[in-house]
Amino acid sequence: MADEGAAECLFERLRMHQQRAPDAAEVARSITAKINSRLSSHDKLIRQSTLDKLWNKQTGAIQMLLSILESSRDTPTSTYITSILREALCLKQGKGKKCSVANEVPTTKKKDTKKSGKENKLPIFKKANNVARQQCSLHFISLNGTQVVLRTLLSTHSKRDSNVSTELMLQDLVWVLAALAPRDPKFAMKVRMLGCVRTMHLILKGHFTDNKLIFPLLVILKQLAKNSVTTSILIRDGAIATYERVLVSLGYIPTARLRLCLDAIDYFSKNKVCCMQIVKTGLCSVLIRVFDRWDRYEGRMRLKICAHILQTMQHLCNIKAGRRALCIKKHVQILHRFCAQCPDEIEFDGLLARVCSVITLCLKHQALPVPSTSPASFNLNPILKGTNTMWPCHEDDEDGANSDSKTINSDLEDDGPDSDIEGIDEYPDIEFDNETEIKTEDIEKSQIAKSGESLQSAVWFNPNEREIEDLKKYYIYFKEFGSYNKQIRLVKSRSNSRGSILDDIFNPQTSGNRYQQSSSNLSLAGGIGITDYDAVLGLSHSFSQGYHKIHESTSTTSCSSLKIHKDISKVGNFASVYSTISSRVRSIIPFVKVAYPDMTGGQGFNQPEPLNKMERIACRNKLLSCVERAINPESYMNEVVYDLDSLCASSTTTESTAQKSLSTDNLCLNNTDEQEITKMNTFASRLSFESRFESGNLRKVIQVGLREYELILMPDVNSPKRHQWFYFEVRNMQQGRPYVFNIVNCEKSDSQFNFGMKPVMYSVKEAVLGKPGWVRVGSDICYYRNSYHYANLKSNKCYLTVTFNIEFPHTNDVCYLAYHFPFTYSMMMTRIWQWSTQMPPNAYLRAEPLCYSLNNNEVPLLTISAEDAPSNPIVDREIIFLTARVHPGESNASWVMDGTLDYLMANTQAAAALRAKYVFKIVPMLNVEGVINGCHRCGLTNEDLNRRWCKPSPVLHPSIYHTKGLIEYLVRVWKKPPLVYCDYHGHSRKKNVFFYGCAGAESWCSNDRLVPDEPVKYLMLPALMHRISPAFALGSCSFRVERERESTARVTVWRHLGVTRSYTMEASFCGFDRGPFKGFHLNTQHLQGVGSDFCEALNGLGDNANGVDIQLTKDLNGNIVEIHLADAADNSELAVDSEPGSGSDSVLKTDSDEDFD
Repeated sequence: MADEGAAECLFERLRMHQQRAPDAAEVARSITAKINSRLSSHDKLIRQSTLDKLWNKQTGAIQMLLSILESSRDTPTSTYITSILREALCLKQGKGKKCSVANEVPTTKKKDTKKSGKENKLPIFKKANNVARQQCSLHFISLNGTQVVLRTLLSTHSKRDSNVSTELMLQDLVWVLAALAPRDPKFAMKVRMLGCVRTMHLILKGHFTDNKLIFPLLVILKQLAKNSVTTSILIRDGAIATYERVLVSLGYIPTARLRLCLDAIDYFSKNKVCCMQIVKTGLCSVLIRVFDRWDRYEGRMRLKICAHILQTMQHLCNIKAGRRALCIKKHVQILHRFCAQCPDEIEFDGLLARVCSVITLCLKHQALPVPSTSPASFNLNPILKGTNTMWPCHEDDEDGANSDSKTINSDLEDDGPDSDIEGIDEYPDIEFDNETEIKTEDIEKSQIAKSGESLQSAVWFNPNEREIEDLKKYYIYFKEFGSYNKQIRLVKSRSNSRGSILDDIFNPQTSGNRYQQSSSNLSLAGGIGITDYDAVLGLSHSFSQGYHKIHESTSTTSCSSLKIHKDISKVGNFASVYSTISSRVRSIIPFVKVAYPDMTGGQGFNQPEPLNKMERIACRNKLLSCVERAINPESYMNEVVYDLDSLCASSTTTESTAQKSLSTDNLCLNNTDEQEITKMNTFASRLSFESRFESGNLRKVIQVGLREYELILMPDVNSPKRHQWFYFEVRNMQQGRPYVFNIVNCEKSDSQFNFGMKPVMYSVKEAVLGKPGWVRVGSDICYYRNSYHYANLKSNKCYLTVTFNIEFPHTNDVCYLAYHFPFTYSMMMTRIWQWSTQMPPNAYLRAEPLCYSLNNNEVPLLTISAEDAPSNPIVDREIIFLTARVHPGESNASWVMDGTLDYLMANTQAAAALRAKYVFKIVPMLNVEGVINGCHRCGLTNEDLNRRWCKPSPVLHPSIYHTKGLIEYLVRVWKKPPLVYCDYHGHSRKKNVFFYGCAGAESWCSNDRLVPDEPVKYLMLPALMHRISPAFALGSCSFRVERERESTARVTVWRHLGVTRSYTMEASFCGFDRGPFKGFHLNTQHLQGVGSDFCEALNGLGDNANGVDIQLTKDLNGNIVEIHLADAADNSELAVDSEPGSGSDSVLKTDSDEDFD
């Protein structure tokens, strides 16, 4: 108690001095000297009580000391204060190395935690003091203490005298800054703004042999190295040469100082100028020598030291001089020796991967053994001719081998049926009373423009909003609501106010461009005919094809106007119909066959298949084999066994191929796999490959070993990149022998193949024996960076390899391997044909072409509901709008959509109730060209169509343009936005199934956050899915609206079209890490089940959406852990819990966020 009273008295005297006589230097010197003596006392109680007063914010001691330090010119007083601050902010420093390390490395070894008794209580006591020091440091930073200490350091260093007190003060100031630097996020900026960067470097140059200062100086310089601006200043000031001397003086002893030095060099090396200086100063050789002694280090220090050196080497490989410096034979031998001697422990796997990466990067660039131009190229110039649209693909200007030379418009004119349209005179001539609403909108927009609002305000108005006159033509896709006149009357009857936007729309006086043809009509597949109203709407004759049948059959239960279904028998089996449809599909590279799995339905094997457990030893061996092949390529086989470029070049000339693409209807594709497997065994020396079928993707195969093959995938059409999806055929195998497949041109920095995913295989012999289905196969699966470099010489990036071993179940079999369960365009069209021929009672199905793709393939639109009835008018039903497969490599999205459609067309009470409740508008495949041609991300324009929803082109992005047009028609003309919009996707970095939604409270735009949110609207459907679907992971759902997602379907439909329940449903390519299926792969039955579960959730949506209060429980990462739904009517509660985890497995940040939407 006496000690506490004495400490309290001292701080009270300090406070009185500051208030009454701040200029009395002797008084301040006396008080600070006494406080400093108490802190340096050998009595722990005295020291602890004084520290407690300093750490207590209520005393204001730190603020008083800072004020005195900033204003005092008395050197002894400043020396005492800096000593006090050091004691308050830094750990107690002893003579040994342990205390120094403790400030930077708080973790301890596992064996140290097993101590007992008195030794075990000491860390607890120290931990409490450390927490207090951290809080005091943050308080000190908030008081601008960093700037005060920096200014004091500048004035102290400028004196440059040999006074002992000055030197002690300099030491204390450096230690205080070392304590503040890791905790002050703006430390580097403050140092730079005060002009202290070179000063810190000068202190390091003068004290790099001083054991008392080298550690805190290295901590400070490391923080400065993290900032790119201060890094540039230090590099210009010669910091690399200084670090070379520091590293030599530290030697090879594994201390915290050595680790800090290497860590800072790692940060510096991110700058290419620094890399050049590292090479010139000889620091590169010093780093190699330090790394060569890796086996003399121990524990985590060895791992950290080696990791920092290897990361620096990877940065050096970004410049030619760095690669030349590392490519010296002696250096390569040191790295290769590490590969041979690396301990077989999991902690060293990361180091081994980095060493292999450095070896492959520093070796001579090895390009992929394929031409720079892909055989899958499509000439867009004929399509763009006569329009104002520009070709987005500037890198590929050559004509494709199978490009269609016709424009879309001409193709539509040739293929349309010669039929007149009845009832055109029903189209209304409406006169309008006023233009108030349009004028109001114009005034509001002009006010926003004049006010100079930022992008956050501008985003509230859709700059690409289409004219209502342009939207009128979409009424033909809503014939279930009656004629156009009837639709307008229904809308008017729902409207309670005069001067609605519809009155302005159809006023002839406001339609200045009503007779001008819009470019949006180029690819629209339906129409309203060739009477006088063609001029009113500005429609061409090509717009009318298929309409007559739709118009006449509105009272029937099923109708398909899809051209691809023409003349197909209603009694045909799936295989024959599939072959017929596939023969009518237009492709870029001519197909030679129909894939057997697709022809038979493509279902997966309905048995639980556990996730793969990575074999570390096998992956190590494959990684080392890759390095060995890069060093000694001549010791391996190099025989080409499949080359799509040669096959395409030798098959036909460009002219004959173009002619052939115009007559694909006469070409009949089939499959002879069942006949092939019955032939005599030939025991060929190598496998045979094929990928020229729908959704196939394989460009080249090179045999590098007796049973080892390197596979190169095709890029997306008109693109040099985007390799992930693969689908190909293999034959001539032998049973029971492991074959190694290395796909060597993958691009993503990490993959689910490293976290349990296996590829899928379909065996024709197994199917003939009665076990049809895709199965997960493969062993020794791993994913790593290889020695093949990108073709772009400016980039030093290497491709990645996914490798797996397969033992085929039969000899002389025909097997198909794929990234995921394929679902082709022809399979979708065949399924639509099936549903149209097997209609349940009172169901309504209409299948029609929404538009044509760039290569003249139909994009289907499905309308599903129950037949109109007086007791349940179809016009009163809510609308559900669903889309899928905008990314062609996400075939799991199509399987989920298949489950949804199968549920809707089932003859069950639940399906009938859902049809009676809603009208479903479904575009099951948005990117048909990408799916047909085996692309991963894009279609024929080398553009991600899910980044074109804000401003889609009617010429280049017809499916997006017209799908958005349909929703816009519902919102602005029909005046009834969809109740739910959902876009089905696949996800390559997460497990389970989950939603992405839109919440204004979690938007990047501040204006969104100002609008009151109604969480029940967008959280009810995920909550219902979590209750119903065992595959759904609520904890993985996210409702953030990010700026870079503004042009996706989900955000565009939410923001610009006002659909609150706008979602992306993501299904994993891999499997589950929660729920009843935890530890198992997804199969087609799971995916179809998710689609049907979504329908059940929709069935319960309307019943539970109103009068419900909702509360969220989130974890520290912002993931939803629990949803409480409380019914206001009966006060009942429902808690929906979510297991944690369900996050991305990827330990490496990907090059892009392609997986999200």
